[in-house]
Amino acid sequence: MDLNRSEVSVTTQHLIDMRQERDNWLQMSDFGDMGEFLHACSDLFPKEREPEYRYLGWEDIPDLLISREWLCPNFFAIRDALEAIGSEDTEHFITWSGHYGYDITSDDPYMMVAHYLDLYGYAVTEPEDDPADMAENELVYTGVSSYYLDIPHSRYEIFDDNYN
Repeated sequence: MDLNRSEVSVTTQHLIDMRQERDNWLQMSDFGDMGEFLHACSDLFPKEREPEYRYLGWEDIPDLLISREWLCPNFFAIRDALEAIGSEDTEHFITWSGHYGYDITSDDPYMMVAHYLDLYGYAVTEPEDDPADMAENELVYTGVSSYYLDIPHSRYEIFDDNYN
């Protein structure tokens, strides 16, 4: 899931009631904040004075952040904060945030991402060279695995300064 590639189909309740709903797909990456997004939505429906926007479909947005009647007002801040994590870890981050009592729709997403990265972001690093491509004399066993502290819980159990 990549919130930068997300799309939303926007219409209004009035058009739904009149059975004249149209698919107006908007790329969320085209907007920097909720104000820009709502301005683009109002440009789609210039005849309506106070439109009630409805979202008929969406792609690459978790259901936690959108419903038929609602788009999270914090969506663009969440999208920008999640760039530090990467699209492959976004789903894990959202699950993690709910499990640890965070509300991604209202809590500060930058603080949550920083906490997540402190716990998991720097634990696994890619080796510089693939051992399969190295010559046999370049492979040196030091007696300590470089992956010993890659497990986040062990890392904090060993080096936690609150061991009174």
